[in-house]
Amino acid sequence: MITPIANFHHSKLPAPGALGHIIGLSTIDPQHKCIVSHYPLCDNVLPYSLGIHTVYVRFLDDHEIIRISGIWFRETLP
Repeated sequence: MITPIANFHHSKLPAPGALGHIIGLSTIDPQHKCIVSHYPLCDNVLPYSLGIHTVYVRFLDDHEIIRISGIWFRETLP
């Protein structure tokens, strides 16, 4: 699990296994359901960025895996 020490951006990352949608990107249909697959080991090379702020998501319909910023993911409430 990512701790605040590893997440220097202090962004709220979705938990692995969370179901949801990608909202706000014109290239991705917001109706496609996806699941958070995993986090990258690091995001950028120093000195440009510290910590992790992206996640890998897998779409449930075609099993495509993409890497997006955590701010675009909206969790679906049960």
